[in-house]
Amino acid sequence: MSKFTTILFDLDDTLFDFSACWEKGMQQTIATHALTAELDQEKFLEALRRHGDDLWIDVIAKRYDFTQYRRLRFQRAMADCNRQIEVEQVDDFQRAYQVACMDAVQPDTTVQSTIARLAEEHTLGIVTNGPVDMAFIKLERLGLSAYFPRERVFLSEIIGHHKPDLRIYEHVREKLGVECKQVLFVGDTWEADVAGAMDAGFSAVWINPRGKKPTSEHQPLAVIERLDQLLAIL
Repeated sequence: MSKFTTILFDLDDTLFDFSACWEKGMQQTIATHALTAELDQEKFLEALRRHGDDLWIDVIAKRYDFTQYRRLRFQRAMADCNRQIEVEQVDDFQRAYQVACMDAVQPDTTVQSTIARLAEEHTLGIVTNGPVDMAFIKLERLGLSAYFPRERVFLSEIIGHHKPDLRIYEHVREKLGVECKQVLFVGDTWEADVAGAMDAGFSAVWINPRGKKPTSEHQPLAVIERLDQLLAIL
């Protein structure tokens, strides 16, 4: 029997391939939305990625919220194309993208069965740096809502601290009423889901399908490529 009573998961790129859904949703929206349909679609997508990566640091540092992040990312990408747009236009594009992105989120029977088995012996929760307006739709589309009730879905946008800030892990631990040694954190991002979780006193498993290199000396419980491999560890 597992020594852990509680397993916490990251959401994007941990319980499903959000990167692929983002890519598909953005490509579709860029190709069809009036603001972007006539642009070089590959160049514009690359600009969104670049500005998104640059601005994400400011989100984690709480200089921008998710709404500001999305608007600035898009406006800067449009500026690269020598076009200035209003906030209302950005928001219209974002609404269209969210529909396309969520349509790309599809359930995975292997993930569903893995989570179902883990839920038999563990309390499951989610701790994500993702935005509030998409998290619960993702879980519903994935067929996982029953395993992650709203009181066990912890969103950095609501809590006010982003992983790897130690305060977010402590907030979750207190809400769940567990000791650090009882908690396993599972996620794909080294800094947020492994190093941060371990610094908070949790154990961690790194989902690393692309063979990324760790950026610190932390030693997770295991490194896996797929979520279902977690069953053999526990």
